[in-house]
Amino acid sequence: MSWQIALALFFITNTAQSLWQRAYSQKSELPESYPPALSYVLALLPLSIVVGLFIGPTISWSPWLIFLLIVEGVFIAIFNWMMFRAIRRLPVAIFQLISQSYAIVTITLGWILLSETLTVPQIIGAVFLLAAAIIATQAPVPHDENKPKAYHKLGIMLAVCAALALGIGLVTEKAALHYTNVGAYFIFGFGTQAIALAVIALKDTTKKVLKSIRPHDLRRSLIMGAISAFNGFFYVYALQHSDNISLITALCAFCLPLAVVAAFVILKERENIARMLIAAGLGTLGLIITTL
Repeated sequence: MSWQIALALFFITNTAQSLWQRAYSQKSELPESYPPALSYVLALLPLSIVVGLFIGPTISWSPWLIFLLIVEGVFIAIFNWMMFRAIRRLPVAIFQLISQSYAIVTITLGWILLSETLTVPQIIGAVFLLAAAIIATQAPVPHDENKPKAYHKLGIMLAVCAALALGIGLVTEKAALHYTNVGAYFIFGFGTQAIALAVIALKDTTKKVLKSIRPHDLRRSLIMGAISAFNGFFYVYALQHSDNISLITALCAFCLPLAVVAAFVILKERENIARMLIAAGLGTLGLIITTL
């Protein structure tokens, strides 16, 4: 399989992931911490372990690496939890546009903590991303008589916090990958994320909640986890075989307008479409510029 085919499949799984999470979150009656945790335990972690063993894990253990894995696991787990909560309250387009601001966090922390060079294109791209996020946060959310305005404002706050958590997690992940190969990261990186999500879910665990879990909850979580696992696999495959992270990052920017269009066509989320397309264009341009 060529990296181009892997990237095309990544576009499909990435868009499907957003749509499935949105649809699932609207139907789930479980505590909001449960679906992300179940998706990891039932599908994402088992598949990641299989892929990691197939690749062959190589790792240099040290107290510093253990610390990095714990921090990475906690923050990416927080991202997954907050993402599910945010996408339950916000249309896919608005959530995706706000969440892309994670790149600003990644660039800034990479410059401060990893001594990476901060370039003019990265600064310009960050401004475009920030503009896209601001446009998205100002978009009127479709009115639902059953939900107060505070419900949607909370969604925006959760999306911003999710982007912040993802940015911190990705910078820590990059630092951890200096001491481990992709195979080992699939096992131990996703493993720490699964543990952190399970701990988050424990706060909502009661006998009543456990008894309320139905087969369709397990099935939906299984599908969500499987989509996430394949999404990660196709991305890593494209990255490895192209050997050009800037190119892949730039091309992945097109996931943003794809998500907006898919939500428009499939989920019938057609409010503010002109505003969302403008913001998606700015966000896509911003992501591409940051890789120059």
